[in-house]
Amino acid sequence: MRLIAWIASGFVLAGLLLGVGPASAQTTFVFANQGEPVSLDPAVITDGISNRITRQIYQGLVKYKGATTEVIPALAEKWEVSKDGTVWTFTLRKGVKFHDGNPFDAAAVVWNFDRWRLSKHPQHENQTKAGQTFEYYEAQFGGFDEKSLITKVEAVNPAMVRITLKAPQGPFLANLAMFVFDLVSPKAVEKWGTEFGKHPVGAGPFKFVEWKVGQEVILEPNKDFWDKANMPKIQRLVIRNIKDNSQRLAALKAGEVQGFEGLNPDDVKVVRADPNLQILLRPTNTTGYVAFNYKVKEFRDPRVRQAIAHAINKKGIVDALYGGTGMVATQFQPPPLWGHNKELKDYAYNPEQAKSLLKDAGFGQGLKEITWEDGKREPLQFWYMPVSRPYFPNPKEIAEAIAADLAKAGITVQLQTTDWTVYLDKRKNGQLPLYMLGWTGDNGDPDNFVCYFFCSPGASREGFYTNQPLTDLLLQAQKLTDQKKRAELYRKAEQMIHDDVSRIFIANNQPPLPFRKNVKGYIPNPTNSEFFNTVYVEK
Repeated sequence: MRLIAWIASGFVLAGLLLGVGPASAQTTFVFANQGEPVSLDPAVITDGISNRITRQIYQGLVKYKGATTEVIPALAEKWEVSKDGTVWTFTLRKGVKFHDGNPFDAAAVVWNFDRWRLSKHPQHENQTKAGQTFEYYEAQFGGFDEKSLITKVEAVNPAMVRITLKAPQGPFLANLAMFVFDLVSPKAVEKWGTEFGKHPVGAGPFKFVEWKVGQEVILEPNKDFWDKANMPKIQRLVIRNIKDNSQRLAALKAGEVQGFEGLNPDDVKVVRADPNLQILLRPTNTTGYVAFNYKVKEFRDPRVRQAIAHAINKKGIVDALYGGTGMVATQFQPPPLWGHNKELKDYAYNPEQAKSLLKDAGFGQGLKEITWEDGKREPLQFWYMPVSRPYFPNPKEIAEAIAADLAKAGITVQLQTTDWTVYLDKRKNGQLPLYMLGWTGDNGDPDNFVCYFFCSPGASREGFYTNQPLTDLLLQAQKLTDQKKRAELYRKAEQMIHDDVSRIFIANNQPPLPFRKNVKGYIPNPTNSEFFNTVYVEK
């Protein structure tokens, strides 16, 4: 289907085989990002804005195929697994070099894994001291050092790596295909230390040229890229920072950029009506939610959380603010995931029931102030993101709608926002009492949605929530390799999350990606792992 789509769009077969675009193609492709990247070090980032850039610079042992979450070879050309599922042996591609000329080999792979998993590794310890934590590794592999599911990573020979696990892990390969486990040049990290995220060096199809802070990141083709059939078809890739949705659309119409993410829902029909533009829909794999900070005493009462759940008119928000591409979320996993619980009954929109629950919780006059665990009292602030994301395409308008719904139930909030990097730091440091965030799945496995957030009880990654039975269930599911048995446990987990109202899931979305009509070869992926080496722009 991928080949047919390219041929149908004018991609000649000879060009595909040679890894070059048509002779009439433009040499530069400009994509507009919704904000400034946090870092270009894949190991320490968690956001899609940074990920979009790092995926062009780096590669991992494996990757996702085209528009799917099927795992295929990348820097490893093949692999074997022991019968008990605990020993994985990867055969590496020979002759591959990082952009700085240093060899990609087994020693480099071992170095990367050691950096991720060992807290005393020099290039792990310095990152954590600088506040750049390895959040994904901890979540996907259980922690660091003796807590890590990965117990040993060995270079069998220069072209072979053996990875030993404490126990089988169902999503192991899918995890390794995630952007955070792309492999970096050890020499470059040792050279730059905590500043490596500003001087990225990988082995992917594009090389880093320049990061103009507040403006754009510029990349160029890696002429030594190992995958000759998929060499970049453009000579310059610019990923420009345009924070405002409407400004990005204006830039697209003017031809200043050729594509972007973060379209105002009302503008979907505008793009579809323009003969010079087109829309591609990314398969839904994203969920926007409202999160509670459990350092706030009032939110520890489930009746308060239930009241807020009943107060929000999700359908009204989706119908009015998602441009026809959204759907009401009932749980964390989007409907396409195989652990989605189709039988789960969501909290109905009912302001009167919300008021009744608040009264039962001791807030008969409504809720407008909160109490932190240290006793400090302050007005209830509701924080919304400063940048559009696939799950919240217009966060300010959605926040205003939620605030209006809460007010009808007697819950008064003050809307707040800040810079995206600061927002994420405040969330991690427990400074946001009630806030909007969301998740785009990284690997097509339910573990990446549910276990990422709930397998570390009391962790800061979302509100310091603790539910040990839920954690135990999810860790049990993670160790199984039978998908049917795993699916049963994930469905049960979704019911447990729902019953405890640990957070409120607002919407799933099929993010619309607008492009100029002459952009060819862009392949939307459910995980947001999209590669620009397949893209070219006709003149």
